[in-house]
Amino acid sequence: MWDNAGYWTVARDLSRQWLGRAQIREVLQSTVHMDYNYLLAFPVSLVMRVFGGSRTVFIFAVSNLYTLPGLCGLCALARGRKWGGLLLAGCFPMLIYLGLVGFVDVAACALAIWAAVIYLGDGPAVSRGIAAGALLVGTFLLRRYFFFYAMSFGAAAFLVKLLFDRKRWGDFLALAVTGGVCAAALTPNFLLEKVLGTNYRDIYSAYALGLKSDVKLFLRYFGLLLLLALLIGAIGGIVRGADRQRIVFALAQLLLCFAAFVMVQSHGQQHLLLYLPSLALLAARMLPGQDGASAPAWRRRAVAAVSAALFGWCLVPKAQPASIDAIRGVDLVPSFVFYGPQRADMDQLIALADYVDSLSEGGEKTATVLSSSLTFNAETLINLRPSCGLAAPPVTTVIRSHGTVDKRDAFNWNTLTSDYLILGDPVQTHLGEENQQVMALFAHDVLDGTGPGSAYVPLTEKTFTLENGAEVRIYRRTRDLTAEEYRSISDRLTALYPDYADQYAVPDWVR
Repeated sequence: MWDNAGYWTVARDLSRQWLGRAQIREVLQSTVHMDYNYLLAFPVSLVMRVFGGSRTVFIFAVSNLYTLPGLCGLCALARGRKWGGLLLAGCFPMLIYLGLVGFVDVAACALAIWAAVIYLGDGPAVSRGIAAGALLVGTFLLRRYFFFYAMSFGAAAFLVKLLFDRKRWGDFLALAVTGGVCAAALTPNFLLEKVLGTNYRDIYSAYALGLKSDVKLFLRYFGLLLLLALLIGAIGGIVRGADRQRIVFALAQLLLCFAAFVMVQSHGQQHLLLYLPSLALLAARMLPGQDGASAPAWRRRAVAAVSAALFGWCLVPKAQPASIDAIRGVDLVPSFVFYGPQRADMDQLIALADYVDSLSEGGEKTATVLSSSLTFNAETLINLRPSCGLAAPPVTTVIRSHGTVDKRDAFNWNTLTSDYLILGDPVQTHLGEENQQVMALFAHDVLDGTGPGSAYVPLTEKTFTLENGAEVRIYRRTRDLTAEEYRSISDRLTALYPDYADQYAVPDWVR
């Protein structure tokens, strides 16, 4: 996946740089200005300075720095019940799984869990509100899409006040004021440019895969039986009048967050972390009583068995779908596996990496990857040797990335100055060519040798066949592209997306 591989790359780069005020300033500036900022990669990079930049060290750091606090939060949600945190972790194995595959997003989820623990706790009202508000801002400071969680959290807290506690507003007001002040101070660009000044639904229209894909992912990572059990338990609690405030809060946060998110885009696996805190809150209510003393032995054993079964099933190797569309049927229990599949084309990928680097033996060269499928993309090549524990050769080619998703990404004009282009044939996409013309349009020019693509010739002595049957081809630029060829790309992309003409405008340095 791009996100977890990308953060590993950033962490490795930071670990190689001089640790000083300049780097800290760069990290802080990225936090203010970039959606994929360096804040979560920086602590990991400190660990890498000591133990090296391998994938194992990256996962070790993510698990200990980010996943472990989330697991501690689950223990706190269990409210002192014996083995409660362990049982909740077993019921929601996706938290540990996403950490083990390298999603730094688990850090934001950990803050979200602790925000719920503190706000719904028994401490002083104003203190709870201030702490929870600060933590909520921290969630989307780390990962921007957690803004959906923060807003739905606030809306759910407001609803609970209206329904159950109209006389005491101290905790909610403290939550709202702290959240607003911290958000305005720490993420002004995000609030003004992205939240208020951007039509996210249009920008992310390429990710609108339909409600069916959202349902498939929910069932795949949580399981139908667990979700039904939590819903039935929640309804039963409301009818009996037991802990109604917590139940209403959790249900409202889940529904509001889901409704807001699907208005913008479809879910990816990491986005399901938005719902884990409230689902765990509902599950905590179903655990055996305080220290297990008030619950019959059979119930304690039954809950332990269910938790162990849900977690254990994810340890059993089984065939995994290559995409959301490949998911068939209804998953009654979480159906992902902790053991990922091994690629059958590793020899081809390593040979490709060696060949690309050999192109720089006469002097440093640059190469841009025009491919974005799950089989092959820029991160595949960048992270190949570190993933396999292979040392980099003394001479390497600089690998560049190119925008891949229409509307979201601008055309990277530096691609046209690269010495080489690396393409998949047929053109490799993960959202369909109709949604990735910012990359596919020029890739077809090169493969067909027409228009701007006539400036490139294939290196016919080497092609590399990947596991999906795609051929990876390398093209060498033989001349500078003309201003007319630049405008050809700009005009065609602008015709497709006239509202985004600025993203495809020919740069000023083109003459």
